Amino acid sequence: MTTHSHYPNPNRQHRAKAVYGTLPSKRPMVRLFAAELCLLGLIALAAAGFIGLRAWLTVAN
Repeated sequence: MTTHSHYPNPNRQHRAKAVYGTLPSKRPMVRLFAAELCLLGLIALAAAGFIGLRAWLTVAN
């Protein structure tokens, strides 16, 4: 009785296919997540700029 199968490392190959096979399908979600992070960063910058401008205008008077 032999333990050899058609592939030298069937478990490793199966795990690799399970991990790397899902990456292309998850790429659009990663792009969406990155776009949301950029949008949140822009909103945070705008809010900080608005608060800073208000503070600068109050100090100037």
